[in-house]
Amino acid sequence: MRKFTKLWMFALIFCASAVVYAGGGKDTGGSSKPAAPKSYLMATSTATGSYYSFGSVMSQVISSHTGINLTVTSTGGSIENARLLGSNENEFALIQTDVNHYALSGTELFAGKPIKNFSAITAIYPEMVQIVVTKASGIKNVTDMKGKKVCVGAAGSGYEVAARQVLATYGMNYDDVDERFLAPAEAKNALQDGQIDAFFLCSGYPNANVTELSLTGKIEVVTIDAEHLQKMVAAYPFYSAYTTPDDQYNLGHSVTSVSVIAMFAVRNDIPEDEVYAITKAIYDNIEELRKLNSRANYVTLEGAFRGINGNVHPGAARFYKEKGLAVPANNL
Repeated sequence: MRKFTKLWMFALIFCASAVVYAGGGKDTGGSSKPAAPKSYLMATSTATGSYYSFGSVMSQVISSHTGINLTVTSTGGSIENARLLGSNENEFALIQTDVNHYALSGTELFAGKPIKNFSAITAIYPEMVQIVVTKASGIKNVTDMKGKKVCVGAAGSGYEVAARQVLATYGMNYDDVDERFLAPAEAKNALQDGQIDAFFLCSGYPNANVTELSLTGKIEVVTIDAEHLQKMVAAYPFYSAYTTPDDQYNLGHSVTSVSVIAMFAVRNDIPEDEVYAITKAIYDNIEELRKLNSRANYVTLEGAFRGINGNVHPGAARFYKEKGLAVPANNL
C-alpha cells in the first residue's frame, strides 16, 4: 500500500511539472499571434458615433486573427480618449491627429498637462472640418460669417479648436462672430430652427446630421478657398486638404476643406509583440475590414502616417519596416 502511494505521488509531481514547463514555453514559430491571449479596453465614442462602429469591427477582425480581445468602450470622443490613455484606464483608443498633437505637446486643450504615454499604430480615415450654413444667411465663404450667429462646437471640443483655427486663418476671431457652443446634434436642431446661421463640425464624410439637414434643401457647406487652405496646411501639420468625393449632401457641387485623420493609438507599455500582431492583423486582413466598414477603404500602408507626428509604437514600426516603409521620427 505504501509503495502504491509513493508511485501515485511521483505521478502527480511529474504531471504538475509538465504543466508548468508547457505554460512557460515561448512561441518562436514566427506566428503573428502572441503566446497568451490578452484582453484590453479600446476607447471610441458614443454608441451612435463612427468611432464606436469602426472600433467594433476592427476589434472583431483583430480578435479573430490574433486572439487579443479589444473590448470597445463608449466615451465622449477623442479628447476623453486621450485622457483615458493618460490615466491608464484604457489601453487602446481612437483619437484625432490634432488631439494627438495637442496631447503630446501639452498645448490647447492639454495646455500645461501633456500626455505622452501613448503612441500611434496607424492612421485610419479623414475627418473633414465642415462649415454648414443656411442659404438664408447669405454666407458664401468664411469672411461672410462676420456678425452671424455661429456655433463653433461644444466647449472644450476638438472641433471648437478647429473653428478658431479656420477663423484665424482668415484674420478673424470670436469678436467677429456671435459664437455659440453646442454639441453636433444641438447645432443641427438650432440651425433647423433658425436660432443660428452656421455651425462648425469635424467628422467623417458624410455626417448623418448634415445629411438630414440637406434633405430640406435649405443648407450649404462652405468651401475653404485654395489660398487659405494652403495657409492652414502649412501652419498645422495635422491638417490635410480634403475634397468630398461625391455629392451626398445634394449641393450640386463638391466641397473642399481641411481634414484631420482618425488614428488608432495604444499605450506605450503594451508589449511590442502584441502591437506588432495587431498591426499585422489589420493590414493582412484589410479587405475583410473594408467589407465590414467602408471607412476602412482609407486605411492603406502608404497612408499609415498621415497627420501623425512620428510617435509610432515600436511594435507597429517593426511591421512597417518589414514592409519597406520609412517610419517618421518623433518630433514632439
